[in-house]
Amino acid sequence: GDDAAAIDQQLISHQQFHNSIQRSAEVDRAKDDLVGSVCTFIIQVIRVATEVNYSKMSHGRTMQLQELKQIIQDMSKEIMWVNEREEEELMFDWGDKNIDQYILRKQESYSKLMSALEDKEKDLNKLKTRVDTLLKNNHPASDKIEAYKDTLQTQWSWLLQITKCIDIHLKENAAYNQFFKEANETYNILQKEHVAVRKKFTCDKNTSLDNLMELLSALEREKEKIMENKRQVQHLVNMSKNIVRLRPRNSDEKSSSPILVTALCDFKQDQKVICKGNEAILKDNSQRSKWDVTGPGGLDMLVPSVCLIVPPPNPISISLAKKNEQYYEAILSIWSQLYINVKSLIAWQYCLLDMNTINSLTVSMLSSMRPDEYRQLIKSLETHYEEFKRSSHGSQMFADEDKKSIETQFTGAQTHFDKIVVQLPTYSQYYQHYRPCTPIYSLIYSVARAEDIVKVHEARLTEKETTSLSHSEVEDYMLTLKNIKAELDQKKDVMASMEAELAKASHWNSQVGGPFHRCDMMLSRYTEQVNLLSDRWRRINGQIDTRYDLHLYQPQLQHYTQTSTSLMDWIDATKKKQDALQATKIESIQGLIDHINKQKVSCLHILYAAFKLIQIINCMTMSVLQDYETDLASYTSGLETLLNIPIKRTMLKSPSMDLNLEATQLQTRYMELLTHSGDYYKFLAELLKNMEELKIRNTRIELLEEELRLLRDNMQDHKAKNKSLEDAVSRYRLELSNSQDMMLSMEEVKQTSALQCNATKDSLNSTQSQLADLNDDVTRLNYLLEEEKRKRRLAEDRYTTQQEEYESVLRKRLKELETVSWSKTEVEKSVASKDYEIEKLQRQLAEEAARFKELQREMSKTTGSMLSIQSQYSEIVNERDALLLKLQLSEKDKDRYQRLEEELSRITLSKDSEVRSMQRLQEENERVKRDLDYWKVQYDSKQGLIRQHDTDKERLESERNTLKSEIERLMRELRELDQTYKSKLSTMQRELREAAVVRKTNETELMRVREPPTLDTSTLVFDGVRKPVTANQLLDCGVLDKPTFSQLVKGHKTIPDVSIDKKVSLKGTGPIAGVVIGGLKGPGSITGPIFKMTFTEAKKENLLPRDSVDLLLDAQAATGHIIDPRTNQKLTVKEACDQGVVDEDDRERLLAAEAAAVGYRDPVTSKPLSVFQAMKKGLIDKNTTLRLLQAQESVGGILDPVLSVFLPKDTAIERNLINDDIYSALNRGPELYLDPESEDGVTYISMKRRCKVELHTGLLLLPISGKVDPSKLVFDGVRKPVTAKQLLDCGVLDKPTFIDLEKGKQNVPEVSVDKKLNLKGTGPIAGVEAGSQGKMSLSEAKKQLLLPEDSANLLLEAQAATGHIIDPRNNQKLTVEEACARGVVDIGDRDRLLAAEAAAVGYKDSSSAKPLSVFEAMKKGLIDRKTGLRLLQAQESVGGILDPNLSVFLPKDTAIKRNLLDENLRLDLNQSPECYRDPETERDASYDALKKRCKTEPHTGLLLLPITEKLDPSKLIFDGVRKQVTANQLLDCGVLDKPTFNQLLKGEKTVQEVSVDHKVFLKGTGSIAGVAAGPLGKMSLSEAKKRMLMPPESADLLLDAQAATGHIIEPTTNQKLTVEEACARRVVDNRDRDRLLAAEAAAVGYRDPSTAKPLSVFEAIKKGLIDRKTGLRLLQAQESAGGIIDPNLSVFLPKDTAIKRNLLDDDLCRALNQSPKCYVDPDTEHDSSYGTLKKRSTTESHTGLILL
Repeated sequence: GDDAAAIDQQLISHQQFHNSIQRSAEVDRAKDDLVGSVCTFIIQVIRVATEVNYSKMSHGRTMQLQELKQIIQDMSKEIMWVNEREEEELMFDWGDKNIDQYILRKQESYSKLMSALEDKEKDLNKLKTRVDTLLKNNHPASDKIEAYKDTLQTQWSWLLQITKCIDIHLKENAAYNQFFKEANETYNILQKEHVAVRKKFTCDKNTSLDNLMELLSALEREKEKIMENKRQVQHLVNMSKNIVRLRPRNSDEKSSSPILVTALCDFKQDQKVICKGNEAILKDNSQRSKWDVTGPGGLDMLVPSVCLIVPPPNPISISLAKKNEQYYEAILSIWSQLYINVKSLIAWQYCLLDMNTINSLTVSMLSSMRPDEYRQLIKSLETHYEEFKRSSHGSQMFADEDKKSIETQFTGAQTHFDKIVVQLPTYSQYYQHYRPCTPIYSLIYSVARAEDIVKVHEARLTEKETTSLSHSEVEDYMLTLKNIKAELDQKKDVMASMEAELAKASHWNSQVGGPFHRCDMMLSRYTEQVNLLSDRWRRINGQIDTRYDLHLYQPQLQHYTQTSTSLMDWIDATKKKQDALQATKIESIQGLIDHINKQKVSCLHILYAAFKLIQIINCMTMSVLQDYETDLASYTSGLETLLNIPIKRTMLKSPSMDLNLEATQLQTRYMELLTHSGDYYKFLAELLKNMEELKIRNTRIELLEEELRLLRDNMQDHKAKNKSLEDAVSRYRLELSNSQDMMLSMEEVKQTSALQCNATKDSLNSTQSQLADLNDDVTRLNYLLEEEKRKRRLAEDRYTTQQEEYESVLRKRLKELETVSWSKTEVEKSVASKDYEIEKLQRQLAEEAARFKELQREMSKTTGSMLSIQSQYSEIVNERDALLLKLQLSEKDKDRYQRLEEELSRITLSKDSEVRSMQRLQEENERVKRDLDYWKVQYDSKQGLIRQHDTDKERLESERNTLKSEIERLMRELRELDQTYKSKLSTMQRELREAAVVRKTNETELMRVREPPTLDTSTLVFDGVRKPVTANQLLDCGVLDKPTFSQLVKGHKTIPDVSIDKKVSLKGTGPIAGVVIGGLKGPGSITGPIFKMTFTEAKKENLLPRDSVDLLLDAQAATGHIIDPRTNQKLTVKEACDQGVVDEDDRERLLAAEAAAVGYRDPVTSKPLSVFQAMKKGLIDKNTTLRLLQAQESVGGILDPVLSVFLPKDTAIERNLINDDIYSALNRGPELYLDPESEDGVTYISMKRRCKVELHTGLLLLPISGKVDPSKLVFDGVRKPVTAKQLLDCGVLDKPTFIDLEKGKQNVPEVSVDKKLNLKGTGPIAGVEAGSQGKMSLSEAKKQLLLPEDSANLLLEAQAATGHIIDPRNNQKLTVEEACARGVVDIGDRDRLLAAEAAAVGYKDSSSAKPLSVFEAMKKGLIDRKTGLRLLQAQESVGGILDPNLSVFLPKDTAIKRNLLDENLRLDLNQSPECYRDPETERDASYDALKKRCKTEPHTGLLLLPITEKLDPSKLIFDGVRKQVTANQLLDCGVLDKPTFNQLLKGEKTVQEVSVDHKVFLKGTGSIAGVAAGPLGKMSLSEAKKRMLMPPESADLLLDAQAATGHIIEPTTNQKLTVEEACARRVVDNRDRDRLLAAEAAAVGYRDPSTAKPLSVFEAIKKGLIDRKTGLRLLQAQESAGGIIDPNLSVFLPKDTAIKRNLLDDDLCRALNQSPKCYVDPDTEHDSSYGTLKKRSTTESHTGLILL
């Protein structure tokens, strides 16, 4: 049976059969016959036979059926359970809707599911054991049982796959939810910070100094707060890059671009497979459970959505993170600007104070001050002014005029100070008495000036007691030192003046005598001061000279930077290698040992190499920096000692500290790498130990298996013995049957003769004795049988015990192998299916190949037929020509001529059909080739999938083993934790119950004692729609019920709590707040990306109909407020008008609508009226009433203007806000609003349903599609633009397409493709195809005599008449003037072609400014009819009649309507007149016939007329180093000799053959491509530099040599790349880009700054663009590669030729001949020539690459 019901039926049927056997009628009859006879013992014999033969078999059958029923029921139950879990998970929506709610619930349900799966796994294992037992015992229904087992295994495996997907979804969605929460919170914080910074820190020139100082301190504190947000912002930016996309999972979320999804697990549908990690394109996700995707190989399939994830990047998260980052930067920028403003104002205030003080000084005041006091005044001013100049840079407080004004004031104060200081010596009554001391005062002034200078420069030198690790900062400081030195040199005269004044004072002092006293003490004191200043001056100069030693620090700094970077790269590369080692799969113990050896080598390499490099970094620049900083500190300390005053020092961070920190970081990273490597080494050793133990355990298992096999053999022996016993029993049964026969015969004897009774009795006695013996034998056999059964049971018990021991050892292994076998089975099935597909593809390929060969044979036959037809055609043409000559002589042959003409036409048609057949065969041939390529690609992709399956299988096995061990460990911990937590939980629950009882008692007591007082109902005021409303009023109108009101009064509930519950009545659900507009594709759209705007803005932008907008704004006003969706503000109509949210013109209308919310004014009582009451009084009409009430109802109910709350319609009837008529009308849902999309009538509620809810504001936004401005819908016509409206008018566009363009459903480029025939035409004959000479223009062909002149002229006129002259070489369309200017056509043809061009642009009419068409020009006599017909025929063959006003091609019918043709001209054109000349036959032909003969160039689409092949010397083009070079150029420069050139022209040699002979000149011998690094293999120079296998300097020079010889070489892929390509593909470092581009100019030419022409290396040296040493180095590399490169020709030339072509001079030639050592040997690090390095290199045989 297939199910439990069928098995039940069989059980019932068999039970009936079993009962029938036990109650057989024959047996009963035999018993009756034998009753009372002497042979009663036969009854027992029959019973024994019946039980033995039938009962046992029937009972066994019953047991089998019952076992089958039970196992089928159990497996069906488990399958249903698994299917239910699967269905639940498949239907779950993993989108972004309500994500913050479902994440926690889903995590909890997932945990429960995994617990249930663990329990279910135990049940399944038990069930599997039962199933295996039945299968092992060869149950009759084994096939059914195994089918159920396979189904259960498959469903179980699939459910486990789904749980893995769920786990990934949970992690990714939780990260998604957390990110957006944090991002929005951060945005709010930044927003508050922005407002705080702008509001708190305001200042201007009127702000006092004290307030400014307080602002400065507050700004510095604010900076710390701002910087706290930096880490969070950066964290969000990094996090945003890894956020998955959830919105595309919603079916209503549409995307204009394809959405890529990634598979989270393997999934197979029919023969289509998508593997874990594969990418696919989402086509349709309208079903929640299954998505339609385009998987690998372009196959469409339905995949469960839970198996797919939309991977990062998420543009929304990235945008939000960038928005936060930009907001943070804006805040920081604002802070910086405010800080500059405050600092500049403080400096300005100080300057003003100093200037006021100095300007108030007088000579008398100065004379009362000590010199150091008034010197301090001027010094303070100078210091503050310098601070002002620095801080005012970038300040918003001071314009340039303000700065000039302050500078003028500063100069005035200085002048005033200098003036009174000079007057000081001559002042006062002591002038006469101290006249001899006048020089002393001059000395004092000189000393003061000198001391000011010295102090300023000392202060500048003590500002900085360290240097920087930045090369640019060191350069800047060197420049500062140079400026200081220059200033000191300029002020040497101050020191000289001071010393001169000292000498002068000494002289005057020595001359003093008589009544005048000497100034010895003063002079002594100032002499000492002069000496001290001179010493300080010398120390300043010495310190500057010392600090010039920084130039020694720069090379070390640069070397340090490079070495540090290379070390970082080395650590990263080693870490990647380490990760690669860890990712390696280990399959055997020997593989593990090899892996351990590799890891050991890696550990040793890390241990020795990295530590040595870290020591080098630590010692490299630290000593220099420390010596330099010590010298600077010594200078400052010495200055403090010398002056005996403390010097304020600026606390700067020392670069040595940075070096220490960086060294620490390097050591940390190194130690992490070393620890990581060592830990992995230990792990591998432990793994080896475990694998060896596992091997020993497997050996034990094999021994147990062998013992089990022996036991099974013993069992077989016992079964054989039992078989022999059963045979013996059968023999006894046969003897018993014979005895029965004998009894029957004895009964016959009894009936025939009574005389033989005694004999019969004797015989009966003997028979009874025999039967007794037989019974004894049967008993003995039964005993033996039972003994054998007992032995068998003992053996089975022993076997069971051993089997249980064996299973206890193997249980885990069997469990693992089971999963592996299931996976293996699936993979084998998949591989088998793939093999079948591959074989099928191979057969298809073979069939297609045979078909292709057959087509080739048919084509060859067709070609032969074509040749014979061509010969027949030629013969008939000749015959026709002869007949034509005869026809001219005689009219008699006219009939014969006509017959021949008909025959000729028939043969021509036959030829044309043959040509078409040949074309079809060629197309079929091409199609077969494409199919062949397609199947090859499919075969390769299938092979790739197979390899991917194998790889995934191995990876999954490794992951499974790792996960299994981890799961076992976690399960042990989980069980322990479960026991611990259960005990804790029970304790806590008990305590909680006790606490709850206590709490309840306390609460009851507290409630009794502290019953809250009853509140005053008048204080219970709620916030209504437009005004407050009391709780009493809400109770009266039914918004509040009595229990809620009572709770409010008693204080059990608060107003905010109740307001939330009654939000709909108090505030409503909100009207439609605005619109959200999606961006359009293509140019000309009014809107850009998706954004929201107000209705008024949408109306102004013509995005919504004016009527629709007005009604929606009325609805807003009628529901309480005008809403500004941009700021989420609710405004009254007046506020909205004042703030520009709505137009002033709409004020009155909106005020009238607003009255529906606030009440209409009763003209009699002035009381507010509701809408319904206003309608009854005739203030508004019924239609307006219904419209406003419908809006209110959709928001929350009928708005009572008195209470300012929304009420249900039933309540509204009671309160006379509506009546039954209005009630019924509202229920009918009248369409009183206009749909902005369709402009049809619609209800307000239906538009609300279409709205999108903005998550962070809750606003309802009506989604509308943007519309394109019709004036922007401009197409590119033949010669000028044409609007969509014009194309609609002339019939090129139909109305639906025009509407789609307006709505943005289609864009101009898409429609342009569809209407290409009208807009651009199919193109005229662009040029000719002249065999090996290739394509050329018609003018070129005419010049080279490949075309007859008249034929070429007519074809050129056809080009001009269809719009453009075509340059087929450059695929350019030109006007006649442009073509003449560029030499595409001869200037002599200009006027004729301009006349033909007028057919496209219009003929000029002196009487009218409007351009005339060809037909109109013909009517006015501007051109003759024949010319007009010829030009129109060309236009028609290209696309139609060209309208010069619209500049589009039109059909003839439309052209007649637009007066571009008449009926006569159309008839003439329909007859295909032969207006052109065939260049081959030089006979007349129609333009269309010539076009049919043309070939279409595939990559350009140009129509080229094939002509007889003629060799063109200009087509002999060779491939040079970087560009192509012609044979003429190679002949001119001497690369080709004259004989070879002649052979090329004659076709005796091809370009390819000559290229091989002259490879050295065209391509060179090659530069050094890379390095061969032993076991590391070959690698590029850049890679070798990163791995520190060669010095950076050597690698850089060799890379320059590659660039200078034409290309950067990637040796691993054997590719030659330009510098830009190499940088883009990361073959070289981007930091080397500029240097390599400069070197590459040696091959492609340096740009002349004056002429912009390319210059050679020698010319660049002469113009000073590069130095001679660099030029010599690059030229040496070129010479070794093949010669000197001419950048104009792009070939290598010998030095002699290079001198002639001004690529070298004799001096450079001699220098090159001396083989200068311009490069660095990477091994010895000594200088070497490039040729020497090339000689040391090896050439790779299969690529020809030169490797060092």
